[in-house]
Amino acid sequence: MKVRLQNGEVCFLRDSGERTVSEDSVATCSATWFCYPYSAASANSPIINKSVHPIWNGLYCKSVSIKKYGDGALITAQYEGAESWSSTNDQHENTVEVSCTMREEPIESHPNFESWAGTPQKPNCGIFDEDGKFTGWNSKTEGGKIMAGVKSYLVPSYSGTVSYISKGVPSLGGIGRIGGGGGLPSVGGMYQWMCTGISYQSMSDGNYKVSETYLLSGPKGWNRYIYS
Repeated sequence: MKVRLQNGEVCFLRDSGERTVSEDSVATCSATWFCYPYSAASANSPIINKSVHPIWNGLYCKSVSIKKYGDGALITAQYEGAESWSSTNDQHENTVEVSCTMREEPIESHPNFESWAGTPQKPNCGIFDEDGKFTGWNSKTEGGKIMAGVKSYLVPSYSGTVSYISKGVPSLGGIGRIGGGGGLPSVGGMYQWMCTGISYQSMSDGNYKVSETYLLSGPKGWNRYIYS
């Protein structure tokens, strides 16, 4: 109802706001009412998590503020809700973000390490102690001179985030599992994505904003003895 008149009280919609939709399909809008007298403002205010936006169905009240305006009051409410689905699948429309940085790894983990350094039983340019641990490069060899001082190397590190709206409470059971991440780019070879975190936030319309984080494995994939 845009105008309410009761027992000398007046409350009417002054501004229905502007509806905006974010990249993760969350729709928001505000609405402002003028209410007279000021003492009647609380009774005429929208109810958080229950009241629907006066123009846009599906947007529910998230917060309310009351400001004195002459002898009356300005009531401003913020609304939010999920943008309409075109599919029953929660992740049909999601937001995907991928970032790539470089991280340091020990030189022993390099795919070509054995061909450079050899093995404890048959060393090439590498030096190994009695326990078979690599300790450095043999400067008397040509390869050892090239690799002098090298203890680590840089490898690409990819991480991804998938955000979407869920109609039900999201499951936390996928953390630490290989695979998933609808919308993440496919990487060749044995590279694999693994879910490393899930967070969600309840919305005023009863839906949930969900964010899943993923980490890409090295060139040999994730160790199946450790991760499932």
